[in-house]
Amino acid sequence: MLPLPDEPLPELARRVWGVLQGRKPFAAPGAPLTDQADVVLRSSGSSAAAKNVGHTYAAVDWAAQAGTAVVGSHRWLLVLSPVSAGGFMALARSEAPPLIWPGLGARFDAEALAAWYPGGANGVSLVSTQLARLITVAPALLQSMAVVLVGGGPLRPALRQRCGDLGISVISTYGATETLGGCVYDGIPFAGVRVSLQDAQILLDGPNVAASYIPGPPLDHPWPTGDLGRWENGRLQVLGRLDDMVTVKGVNRHLREYEVDALRRPGVLEAVAVAVPDDVDGYRVEVFVEDGQHQLPRLPTGKPDRQALLRRARGDSR
Repeated sequence: MLPLPDEPLPELARRVWGVLQGRKPFAAPGAPLTDQADVVLRSSGSSAAAKNVGHTYAAVDWAAQAGTAVVGSHRWLLVLSPVSAGGFMALARSEAPPLIWPGLGARFDAEALAAWYPGGANGVSLVSTQLARLITVAPALLQSMAVVLVGGGPLRPALRQRCGDLGISVISTYGATETLGGCVYDGIPFAGVRVSLQDAQILLDGPNVAASYIPGPPLDHPWPTGDLGRWENGRLQVLGRLDDMVTVKGVNRHLREYEVDALRRPGVLEAVAVAVPDDVDGYRVEVFVEDGQHQLPRLPTGKPDRQALLRRARGDSR
């Protein structure tokens, strides 16, 4: 198994593309080597410690083919980390060498991406804040794509509506590193992916679900995601995290409720609520937003760094 070096993300993306073509086993930077898997990716660690997830190339191929069956075969523009689930699967699905943005790894700059983009791709995977920034400065780039996949969190209804008004083909995806990224598109699971609910928790199973963390333990099958959900008109609706309920002034509240309230404010692109213990109220909730004046700290995957925000809410300057 090849240990991938910790190098700038554009160079790492080209390296991952190369090992994918040769079907060489590899471990993402910082992940352990193993003979139990062909590919070892690290989960985002946005809300807890990152985990090392082992997958086989058979699972990667299945997930790539299942996604292509839904959205078609495309050449992908890569603007996510190549060792995040979303970025890795964009490489795995690409029918031709992907277009790799040189700005990978830096804070996302929609204007710089639009100025650089040479054309030639017809698929892109984004997180919702990237979509919100791009649709403002470069709607034509998005309109040129046959498909825009949006993962890493919920897609706001107003942003989806704006995409529809502009003729942008956007799909909201749901999944995790353990499932090789999104395997539920606009609430509908891939053929072969099984979704069930147990006490409102979403469970996933299928050929794309990892057998084990590396070096362990094995994943339960079906895999409990830790997310809450429900079925609505035949589509899966994700409601938030199972562990994000806190007691504030004697009332149980989901942190997602605070985020939804913040997103209703004009100009707010993304919101993250965190809770810290409070001697009087049980918990104190702080909501951090990304808008024209503020930016959220982010992980290489593009997701908000919830641990950094939690430290900030506690007054920890680390």
